[in-house]
Amino acid sequence: MSFLAMHDAYSENCQLATVSYVETVNRQACSLGGMDIGETIRLRREKLGWSQKDLADKIPMSQQSLHAIETGKTRKSKYLPNIAKHLQLRMRDLDPGLDSIDEPTIAARPVPPLPVHGPGPAIPVYTSAEGGPGELIRSIDPVDWMPRPAPVAGVVNAYGLRITGESMFPEYQAGETAIVDPSVGLLGGEVYIFYSERDGEARATIKRLRRHTTDHWHVSQWNPPPGGKADFTLSRREWTIAHRVVGKYSRK
Repeated sequence: MSFLAMHDAYSENCQLATVSYVETVNRQACSLGGMDIGETIRLRREKLGWSQKDLADKIPMSQQSLHAIETGKTRKSKYLPNIAKHLQLRMRDLDPGLDSIDEPTIAARPVPPLPVHGPGPAIPVYTSAEGGPGELIRSIDPVDWMPRPAPVAGVVNAYGLRITGESMFPEYQAGETAIVDPSVGLLGGEVYIFYSERDGEARATIKRLRRHTTDHWHVSQWNPPPGGKADFTLSRREWTIAHRVVGKYSRK
């Protein structure tokens, strides 16, 4: 996750509005009134140095859906609250007409202070709950911050995910924190967090990738649930995102 200073203005004539930013100097940002929603999102995303894929992976949503929003092809989307949150915008910054639903439903939540440890700022840690056999439901917001581990020293979008369940025991135990690098490509034999959205929730599952095809992830798990298999496939149409696990913090 990128912790960029965002105290500088988008333009000299913009109107200042207080928002919850990470590592700002004066916790202020310019009002983007007058632009359409897609243009506002694109400018803020580019200001943060994120590609469309970077932002889409954070939501999570497809890059195609984000592109449609930014280009104005899609003007209303269930993803807008999450997009606003990740860009540290209020809904009224996207469209003044959305001001009435800005609080408290999708207001930016307080973020713990970000200590700096070693090569770069701390990284966010998300928690998870069991969401079915071998599946997790990942929290929308980080619940903690951890010192930046060496494997993700230069990774903008790195994060930690606390493991729930025993499908990958003993390699990954419940209570341990997986260190995740979303920026690296696919490689057989490595462990990944696979994401799927169901009913507005970010579903996840941690599995070892054996290989991948256009339609499927071929994965393995150490401890299949009753009636399950050690080797099986996940549909890429449903499980659209794969983030590589590059290490872990053992539970205390």
